[in-house]
Amino acid sequence: MDNWEIVETVGTEEDASLVAGFLEAEGIASQIESLLFHQEPATFGKLGEVRILVHADDLGRARQLIAERESGAVSESMPGDVPGDVRR
Repeated sequence: MDNWEIVETVGTEEDASLVAGFLEAEGIASQIESLLFHQEPATFGKLGEVRILVHADDLGRARQLIAERESGAVSESMPGDVPGDVRR
């Protein structure tokens, strides 16, 4: 994986997919590298990691976006959402 850097490490592939999807929605290409060992019911240290990687050039921006997302500064709206729109 030339020029790819780890931007975040999470515990599940689902969480990794959410982070990777968020980054891709912001225009940052990403890859997921799973170190999970699926034959055991429990994880063991680094065997329980899932890494999200981005191009080295995007690392700073990706870290900033993830930090903003975790602090609640980034809204997770969907295309077509209208502020204050309540749909049932």
